[in-house]
Amino acid sequence: MPLLLPVIALHAAAPAEAPLQHDSRGRPVMTVAINGQGPFPMVVDTAAQTSLLTRALADTLKLKPLPHAMQVTGATATAAARLYPVERMTNPLLDARRIALVELTNSGVTEARGIIGMEFFGNRRLLVDRSTRTIAALPSGPAGPGFATIAGQATPEGFVAVPLTLDGVRIPAVIDSGAAVTVANATALRLLGWSENDPRLTDGGEIRGASAGGQKIRSARIGTLSIGRIALSNVPVMIADDGNALPSIILGSDLLNLFPGYAVDFPRRELHIKLPPKPAAPAR
Repeated sequence: MPLLLPVIALHAAAPAEAPLQHDSRGRPVMTVAINGQGPFPMVVDTAAQTSLLTRALADTLKLKPLPHAMQVTGATATAAARLYPVERMTNPLLDARRIALVELTNSGVTEARGIIGMEFFGNRRLLVDRSTRTIAALPSGPAGPGFATIAGQATPEGFVAVPLTLDGVRIPAVIDSGAAVTVANATALRLLGWSENDPRLTDGGEIRGASAGGQKIRSARIGTLSIGRIALSNVPVMIADDGNALPSIILGSDLLNLFPGYAVDFPRRELHIKLPPKPAAPAR
């Protein structure tokens, strides 16, 4: 990535937390101050390598683009994007100085003003806690009481992928809080024994990623989808043909939000799912 400025990202040594919000499609959002202005809402994307801001926000901040652009690959396409120099971006979870933020070319993907990527949290455990309405940056470590641990692996990009089991078939899934829906590729669909023209498939509309392109998708209902020992029934999963010969899934916020909270521990390559509290025993 051609960042032309020295980058200093300061991470809190102790646990830190910020208020949790959501955009209209259920993605986690936290606010940041940029160059002393704001705060501005930003989607927290566990499958974004770098942070982005919209052109409108860059204009509001009176930022001038750097002379070089870079290629941004989203869920559906690749596009050239401008780089904007930022003196400082802060909130309780991060303090980043002299960085370059990438333009979010598809500003219509969210009403938030940009995306916070994982360049700030790759050595931490990022907790999205819907039950307490907070986002926390914690030291890497074993999941605490009340959490289920799903062991995964690192992707080449540095994200975390965990195994999902769809109707008995095990397929790796990248944890992607920036995706509003869970999406399997066409190879995964065929592995499940579904044909391209299966009557159970319905029109799912279109998905749009950080780049400006869009892609038509179809919708399927999976009888049983398991994340570790947690089993879900009659689960909607979108299907998109990415041309990849290997089966893959994007585990989006629609399924992650079914739980009171979740954490992605990047160094340990784990997903920690916060479980609902056990019902109280009936009084005797």
